[in-house]
Amino acid sequence: MKKVKLLIAILSVILLLSACNSKKEYSFVEVKNNQIDHVHGLGYINGGNEFVIASHNGLYQYSEDGWQEANREKHDYMGFSAVREGFFSSGHPEQGSDLKNPLGLVKSIDSGASFEQLAFYGEIDFHYLTAGYDSNTVYVLNETPTENLNSGLNYSTDEGKTWIEATMKGFNSTYISNLAAHPSKEELLVIGSKDGVFISEDYGQNFSILNPAEMITYVTLNETGGYYTNFDETRVYLKSFSLENSVEDNIELPKEVMTDPIIYIAVNPNNQKEIVLVTNNLNIYQTKDLGISWDKLASNGKLTSN
Repeated sequence: MKKVKLLIAILSVILLLSACNSKKEYSFVEVKNNQIDHVHGLGYINGGNEFVIASHNGLYQYSEDGWQEANREKHDYMGFSAVREGFFSSGHPEQGSDLKNPLGLVKSIDSGASFEQLAFYGEIDFHYLTAGYDSNTVYVLNETPTENLNSGLNYSTDEGKTWIEATMKGFNSTYISNLAAHPSKEELLVIGSKDGVFISEDYGQNFSILNPAEMITYVTLNETGGYYTNFDETRVYLKSFSLENSVEDNIELPKEVMTDPIIYIAVNPNNQKEIVLVTNNLNIYQTKDLGISWDKLASNGKLTSN
């Protein structure tokens, strides 16, 4: 009997250790599914030089070694915002997960291996979400009002513990491409729209036009300015802009992108000349010299081989 009890105890320890080891084994591995059908986010997470794309089937990472995919935690990421500590996100858990659906606002500091449930867990799926890369101030556009969060623009300076509703006075467009928070100035936010780039310097309470360019499809901020993309009947544009003045510079794009609107932009915080683009047709490009040359990393959602 003692031998049986000892054997059971040993087996229990082995199972426990196996479970712990399994939990630690999360990593980015060789891509098995190299066809991506939807992209819902893009960014450089955890202060690194590798960027990730958030998809319906988890995270994909691109580094000097090429594409890799997360070997588990393959959630349907919707709202997604990279920060120096990791990323904030929302969406739906993968099939078979123990996580509640929807995810509400979650945060990961280990590249997606685990998540802290910050707010509205099991209540809200945020499609419009942004966070300051260094401030961690979170802005969401809530499309499904609940007892705990009104519809419209809301923000939190304490990672979801408390929320304040923003009045958005002065914002008068009927189409929003995305929200973009300033990396360190928690009160500064821009919104891309069909009527231009709107800017707020008081947490979204009041907005004014920063740039009247039409049909903005994405805008992002860095410390001194940012980038926006738009299109007209002739072509697609990518431009850098300053927050201090009206100076803009046109960034040359690959010919194929000229007729393929850009839906996501990410800039490497460690190298402002390094930009990644995702287009409407899921073509992915990267430049490391501010548009002088571009590398194509995916064609119509099919990731390039390493």
